[in-house]
Amino acid sequence: MVRPNKDKRAAAHARLFCPTLVRAVLRWLKKLGVPRCHRGDVAGQVWVNAWESWPRFDPKRGRPERWLNAITVHAASHYHARAQLRREELIASIDVLDPAPDAAATMESNSIRAGTLDAVNELDPELRFVLVSHDLNGVAMAQIAQDAALPLSTLYKRRAKAIGALRDIIGVRLPARPARTARQDPRASA
Repeated sequence: MVRPNKDKRAAAHARLFCPTLVRAVLRWLKKLGVPRCHRGDVAGQVWVNAWESWPRFDPKRGRPERWLNAITVHAASHYHARAQLRREELIASIDVLDPAPDAAATMESNSIRAGTLDAVNELDPELRFVLVSHDLNGVAMAQIAQDAALPLSTLYKRRAKAIGALRDIIGVRLPARPARTARQDPRASA
């Protein structure tokens, strides 16, 4: 007589784990006051509990839907009990600016970089060597002096001349800025 109980369990299993009851569990959770944003998680817990307790299910004691409903009520009550302990601090959405520069800024930056490199290439080779080694490649002045077998003071003088010459070259290339009119100059109205 063990066979009829197995047949009833197989029929109950087929009735229980079907898409219709998945929707029914979600409906029951809605009626039990579980918010929509948490219903999927609680429904998942219902199905995990049902699967874990399936070996203890006895079809003689009632319909499988009632058994599943009891598990759903139990899971919803646990959800609400934990919700009282849960603390969520809601904040307004924060607008985060994109840290990447826009296309115009990138083009301007690339133009400035290319112009600076062209200006550095126009320098006298002795001046360019010190400027590139120290300011662009980050080599210490003492190391450059040792490698070039020159006094450190000579290299500092060449670097100062290189910076001055670079300013002159870049100054010639830059277009002259238009003079401000009295209406544009905020200091003129003060």
